[in-house]
Amino acid sequence: MKKYFVIGLGNFGFNIAKALEENGCEVLGMDIDRELVQRAKDFVSHAIIGDASDREVLESLAISDFDGAVISIGQDMAASILIALYLKEIGMQKIIVRAISEDHGKILTLIGVDTVVFPERDMAIRLASKLALKNAMDYLPLTEEYGILEVLPPKSFINRSLKDLKLSTRYGCQVIGLKYYTNGNYNDVTEKNAQIKIAPTADDVVTEHSIMVVIGKLSDIERLQKAD
Repeated sequence: MKKYFVIGLGNFGFNIAKALEENGCEVLGMDIDRELVQRAKDFVSHAIIGDASDREVLESLAISDFDGAVISIGQDMAASILIALYLKEIGMQKIIVRAISEDHGKILTLIGVDTVVFPERDMAIRLASKLALKNAMDYLPLTEEYGILEVLPPKSFINRSLKDLKLSTRYGCQVIGLKYYTNGNYNDVTEKNAQIKIAPTADDVVTEHSIMVVIGKLSDIERLQKAD
């Protein structure tokens, strides 16, 4: 079982900690706010009140054998940098920090943080891209040019097999998954309504109530979406 230390139990930290627990990890959550700790106690293995910017507090927890730490302490940039530095020196294997600005992220990278995340910025980019791309149900960027999109198939694709569509030849894209919906309600992802096929074969057919999961260059996927 993997063990993670989550510092800061506000909305982002709490949801990270809760999701880690739900995925079979042991989580130690810490926050200086008693109410946030009380809220987290029902969802994580351990939740304690403490000031992680105090090195002695961190050293008293014997956390060097944890698989990683997530730092998410709101707008206190100086404290998050200090905590990350202490964790590096103590020997934490992997450190992920929520950054609040580009400069904050640069400093974290300079001191050796493994992963810097910008949740608000990343979500805004993802949402904007989803809104801008025709027929896009969801969007996961891979690089500036490449991504994975959930796409409603153009009418000409319906009831045709992937072999017949020849998408890699015509558009330079690959279908890596097909989602089949019984009633056309794409918000209902229950097992009764939605069936997902990963790595479909050439003989799999695109149906009326289906979504294609496509990987490729964004400009190529846009061409695909404009098909009649």
